[in-house]
Amino acid sequence: MTISDPIQIILNNKKPNHPTVNIDIIKSPMKYEILELLRHDEMHFEDIVKNTSKSKASVSMHLRDLRKEGIVTYKADPIDNRKKIFYLNSEYLGSIDSNRIKLAKENQTKLMVDEFVQNGEIEYLILLTHTFKSLLFEFGMDISPVLQKVGNHIGEYLYEQLKDDDFDVFLNNITRYWQENNLGNLSFKIKNNIEVTCRECFESANSAKLGMPSCFLERGMLETLFSRYFKFDLKILETKCYSMGDDKCVYELEP
Repeated sequence: MTISDPIQIILNNKKPNHPTVNIDIIKSPMKYEILELLRHDEMHFEDIVKNTSKSKASVSMHLRDLRKEGIVTYKADPIDNRKKIFYLNSEYLGSIDSNRIKLAKENQTKLMVDEFVQNGEIEYLILLTHTFKSLLFEFGMDISPVLQKVGNHIGEYLYEQLKDDDFDVFLNNITRYWQENNLGNLSFKIKNNIEVTCRECFESANSAKLGMPSCFLERGMLETLFSRYFKFDLKILETKCYSMGDDKCVYELEP
């Protein structure tokens, strides 16, 4: 195992009535091992040493570092106060391990979308993904690349439903789908590029003002729809967004 293999994400304790999120990335294999041991239960110092097969000095040094970061803390053993019991002082969010990534299927996202599509629940998938995004945002987590990738996969399936050789019909099909599924009201301007305007956007119309674009799911859907139609990759840029204080979302697509 190399030092960059394990990456552990920890959400530190939140202040009462005023959530503050700090995310610590743990890249040390030794610290990773200690956190895995403490993930499910507290543990005596001696037991940590025994389970890691490392020296007391090494374990003590890593525990000291984790304590400085506020990730781990300890209490005295109620039976023998000379002994220390260590435990996580943070909410465990998740982990990424490159060894596990190698075992995962490359098309896992596509398989997930496939299942929703086969069950006729693509609209539910859009709602579920949007809700998940909002929930994670409350914890200060940005998963925009994941959202856009999911949007790309959804766009693949929507294209098969909405495609038409006549470009105007294709645009009308997209507009109707957005309206019927409460995703927003679309309009298009075709110049040297394609400009898409979405009013009442499902992804950001009721979001907080962030000062930056936030419609990554919709962006991915539109990017794939038009890339499939023209049979070459288009890049999409969101130039206006409700979360930027605008009264609409505007996307520009160009080669």
